[in-house]
Amino acid sequence: MASMASALVLLPRLLSASPLLMLLLTFFISSSIHHHHHPVLALAASSSSSANNVIQCRSGWTNLLQTLHPAQINDGYCDCPYDNADEPNTSACSGGMDGMWAGLSLLSIDGGEETTTTATTDAINVAKKNAYFHCPQQPNLLLPLSRISDGICDCCDGADEVFSSLSSDTIPTTTTTTSCPDICNEVLAEERAIQAKSKSNYIIGNQHRLDSIMKYQQWHSDSRDKLHNLQTVELVASNNEMEEVEQSLHEAQLSFGRRWIATVEEQVTMEPLLDIFNGGESYDIFDLGAFIISLCALSAEISSDNVDEKERCVALDRASLDLGVLWNNTDGSSGNGSSSETLPNFTRLEPTMENSLSDYANQILLRLDGEKKAGARKKSSRRDHRRRKPKEVRSEPEDSLDDDDDDAMNDSEDDRDNDHDSEDGEGETEVPLVPMEGEVPVRDNETLVKSLLEKVLLDRSLFKKQSKRLLDYTIDQADNEEVAEDSDGSSNDDEQQDEDGSTSSKKQVDPMALTMVKSAISKYLSQITRGETSAASAARFVASVIQNGGDSARRDLTNLAIMTLYHGNVSSEDVAELIYSTASCLRTQEESANESSCAAPWGNMCPPRTVQVGGKTYPPAFLVHAAHKRCDQRQNSTMEVCVMEGDEVEFPTSVSDGYYNYFTPQSRGAEDALTLYFSRTASLHNIVPPELSELRDRKDAIDGQRASLMERIADLEREIGDINDGTSKYGVDGELFMLRDTCHKLEHGKYEYEVCIFGQATQRDIGQKNGGTNLGSWQSEYIEDGQRKLKWDGGTKCWNGPVRSAEVSVTCGAETKLLTADEPETCRYVFTMECPIGCDEDFKMKNM
Repeated sequence: MASMASALVLLPRLLSASPLLMLLLTFFISSSIHHHHHPVLALAASSSSSANNVIQCRSGWTNLLQTLHPAQINDGYCDCPYDNADEPNTSACSGGMDGMWAGLSLLSIDGGEETTTTATTDAINVAKKNAYFHCPQQPNLLLPLSRISDGICDCCDGADEVFSSLSSDTIPTTTTTTSCPDICNEVLAEERAIQAKSKSNYIIGNQHRLDSIMKYQQWHSDSRDKLHNLQTVELVASNNEMEEVEQSLHEAQLSFGRRWIATVEEQVTMEPLLDIFNGGESYDIFDLGAFIISLCALSAEISSDNVDEKERCVALDRASLDLGVLWNNTDGSSGNGSSSETLPNFTRLEPTMENSLSDYANQILLRLDGEKKAGARKKSSRRDHRRRKPKEVRSEPEDSLDDDDDDAMNDSEDDRDNDHDSEDGEGETEVPLVPMEGEVPVRDNETLVKSLLEKVLLDRSLFKKQSKRLLDYTIDQADNEEVAEDSDGSSNDDEQQDEDGSTSSKKQVDPMALTMVKSAISKYLSQITRGETSAASAARFVASVIQNGGDSARRDLTNLAIMTLYHGNVSSEDVAELIYSTASCLRTQEESANESSCAAPWGNMCPPRTVQVGGKTYPPAFLVHAAHKRCDQRQNSTMEVCVMEGDEVEFPTSVSDGYYNYFTPQSRGAEDALTLYFSRTASLHNIVPPELSELRDRKDAIDGQRASLMERIADLEREIGDINDGTSKYGVDGELFMLRDTCHKLEHGKYEYEVCIFGQATQRDIGQKNGGTNLGSWQSEYIEDGQRKLKWDGGTKCWNGPVRSAEVSVTCGAETKLLTADEPETCRYVFTMECPIGCDEDFKMKNM
């Protein structure tokens, strides 16, 4: 047995001396072990017998527990490759990449293909644990076991070269101990300073973080209480107060609405307003319709304020509202009533229609508010009174002109009676009353609208045709005409005598005059177009009253005509001209055999005459007086002016009022007779009942308070930042509260970077104060692989690349500052930042 034991002891030495023999024996043992389903190499687990101090360990060759002879201890051969138990004083067990025996690697043991037993797994864990030596004062310095007691001081305190000597009575040794000086103070000075700084930063940062979280919690609690008070106390009280005021206002508006309609109807059925149309007895419903349409045209020519954004006649709309005629455009017709299929329908407001009455009263009050606050607009309107002078005409430029103007205005006039009576009433004619129409002949909508427009005798066709020729006129055309005259032997310097005896140069158009004349012509044409548009819109509303008004159509149209006259603000002279052109009783019934489209439009009025209708003289005296005044204004104007397409164009040096029969209509002034007639109506429109004013002012005040309150609630909700899923925009525990609305900058290379919490990330050139490239807007805070990160996204798109984004990785720091900046990928910017929010328990566990 002794000889066998000696052989076993000598066997490793023989194997090391003969590599070939060792290779063969390894193959044999490996095959045998594999056949019995054991791992190729078993991990060692050493133990020491406390009874006889004999060392036992597992062999790397056989995976069998072996007992080592004392002579095998520190003999320079590694019998226990897994724990170096037999060679603590030598480096015999070195040679593996991971510090283990050359024949065995943790890399090959862990994760092999062969199935391992529980014992093997335990052995692997032991091997991993014991695979490295940890220097006591340098926890991050791990030494392979081969470097233990190798005579080299690896640990700063020499711990890797200190070993426990085996008992001399059991294990004979002849090793020499190496002494290592303790130089940890010098070696670890910088590391200890960094650790001390990191620890200090953590303590300070963590305290800041905790203080901020406490402040956030208190602020959040106070803010939620404040929000709750705003929503459940102040807002509820404001809503209750508003309900009370609205109820009182509703009742006051009902009373006001009824009183308003009754007052307006009373005024339009009393003298002197009733005299304007002789109570409607001097007009049939078509005459009244033509008068209203003509008024809309004139008022629109006076000012663009008299046409709304839907090209509707403002005067007619206001007149309808005053009289409780509510237009309803929900039947498919357009806003201006211009549908070719339907006419706008209407409802007459009744005292029992409470909801409609309240809304109606509110519309009246809103309109009165607008009129009260329209001081600047009234000044503009007064400036419009002077538009009779071409240079003061204000309008928009005409978009286009058509040779054949197919507007709805008539192209011819009714025959005029050349025998007019004088103002004093001599030769007055008794005209029979216009019969009351029980029924209106049924016509289709478009025929009715067209017939109404044909009765409007505001013929602008002469002026428009001449204007078209002037606008087409060029300097080149004038030059060509001069050349043509020269070829005929005529002289460009020849002067011809005008009809009034004056002389003018027929040619030689001044370029400056050409521009000014064309500008004036364009302004006049714009006025005319605006009037025609307003008239076309009004015709559809008038047609609806005629078609659907029944027995009350005449009364409705008479009242509408009076109130449209009030709101249209047209002068008495223009109204007189309309009266003489639209009232059937003032027109001759015989048609002229040679009707001329060249006749002046005021030809039927001058000199003014009166008729007896129902025992009353018509028109009333103030209108006859206005007609005389208008005739005096026109007496020097050409009574017949024609333009022929073939005539030579005579380019004027200026365009005065009355050019080719177009006179700009005038708005009435303070001394106008109609202003006096409508004095009571004007006072009604300028006064809001005191009780209504008080309630409306109170409602406006509550509205303002509620709006301010709702804005405060919205701002506070936005500031609190609670999200529906239970999270907060301020992150975990509200840690971002300390960073709210702060910005942090870093210069890197030629750029300065700035990130703003809850704001924007920006890149700009160093020295640039404003602007820069948008790297994204604030998105969120999140944790990724244990790392706290801040994210900005949706920045400026890179050329041929993605949109820019920014990401900040946060580490613990006593104060907040950016440390580094980088662009690892195109237009993706990454930063590192020190900040107290990173000084949490997770950081402490990993780094302290």
